[in-house]
Amino acid sequence: MNRAPARSYGQRAPFDQWIMYSDLMAGLLLMFILFLAVSVMTYHRLLQEKEARINQLLGVQASIVHSLEHQFHASHLSMTLDPKTGNIQFASDVLFSFNSYQLSPAGEARLKAFIPQYISVLLSPRYRNDISTIVVKGYTDRQGTYLYNLNLSQERALSVVDAIFSPQFGNFPYRNLLKQYITAEGRSYNDPVYIDGRYSARASRRVVFSFVLKNTQIMQAIQSTVKTP
Repeated sequence: MNRAPARSYGQRAPFDQWIMYSDLMAGLLLMFILFLAVSVMTYHRLLQEKEARINQLLGVQASIVHSLEHQFHASHLSMTLDPKTGNIQFASDVLFSFNSYQLSPAGEARLKAFIPQYISVLLSPRYRNDISTIVVKGYTDRQGTYLYNLNLSQERALSVVDAIFSPQFGNFPYRNLLKQYITAEGRSYNDPVYIDGRYSARASRRVVFSFVLKNTQIMQAIQSTVKTP
């Protein structure tokens, strides 16, 4: 009489091992799918939050620009206002003599008329919590060396700020508060101005007043992130 071969119960058959391996892989695949789904949902939520923040910041900037346009719509100060950025520009010969950083009497008079109106908008309770910095930038033309023009442009920007806080300038709303916001910057002959495709030395010599919103750098990074496919 033949006996059936004894079966070892200490080892699993290859088929059983394959089943266990398949179950393990299926479980890992399910975990990966769940993780991917959660990641996608989180990413879309972050994008929505970023887009909302961008829209909020852009809305503030547009509102400030609109307020500045309203404030200066009847101005005779020989200035230009950029409707996109809100930058306000004076030709340097409106404020200074050629190759000089000493404010002319006419330049001081224009600043006295301009600054109180400008600051009354930017540092009003409506906007001051959104403003990070108010920048006075000096620019030159291409005559001379870069360092000479860097010094000239910086001195012009500083002359404007010095004049604003001088005793002769007089008091105006938010004058002391302005010290927490304003800064001066010389740009030498960087960012030259072209008119009809041709470089303009006269237009390149200018002083620009601009404002920086809080989180502007973050907003720029967010915008590039949102545009990324």
